[in-house]
Amino acid sequence: MYMKHLVEDVDPHKKSITWKLIEGDLLESYNYFNAITSCDYQWTTWTIEYEKKTEDTPEPLIHLGFILDLTKNVDAHLHEK
Repeated sequence: MYMKHLVEDVDPHKKSITWKLIEGDLLESYNYFNAITSCDYQWTTWTIEYEKKTEDTPEPLIHLGFILDLTKNVDAHLHEK
């Protein structure tokens, strides 16, 4: 799967980052696709914003595994230091 994203916003006070998908396979099925992550103590919250191109387009649940793996990799990296 191919995707190109843009870091749209970084808010150090809220400890959040917003990514906007600007190219890639997901945009064949969705009009827009954004991901927001925020951290609070030991919790990371992901919010996915998207708009389906048609009602028949499935929910992007298959991509949650990727987000979980990404979160685990970041966590492992941060605990190395």
